[in-house]
Amino acid sequence: MTYDSINSVLIDRFPELAEEIKKEYDWWKDEEPPPYCLFEGVLNSSGFMENLLFEETNIELIKRIFIMFEDMAVCEDVKVRTLLQVGLLEYLWGDHKLLTIAHKYMHPNTKRLCEELQPYFKTQFEPVKLSKRKSKRRKLI
Repeated sequence: MTYDSINSVLIDRFPELAEEIKKEYDWWKDEEPPPYCLFEGVLNSSGFMENLLFEETNIELIKRIFIMFEDMAVCEDVKVRTLLQVGLLEYLWGDHKLLTIAHKYMHPNTKRLCEELQPYFKTQFEPVKLSKRKSKRRKLI
């Protein structure tokens, strides 16, 4: 795994995200989307991670995502580790409820990179008490 191949990693590991990934590629037309744009657009901006974590109905997918995060956390390519921290973990820091849920699925190296963000947010991560949050999406019959 390298920064230059990270888009392919996302595509290969998560075929269920193909539609969202295609939207990002279509927007960029003839260019390869920069990894930050692809990862943030597909996982964060679309609300995908937020819905996935708050609903906690697809545990298998959550675990696969956090395995990929752990692979990124131990990658020798510093750009991949930075993508994880800046593009993905900082997003989770923006909502302590979301971070509390995510923290349950993080592996050791991902947690370490996440904890390294504390000084930038000038706050200590304290898990918050969670009540079951209802999804904003309508259920299909």
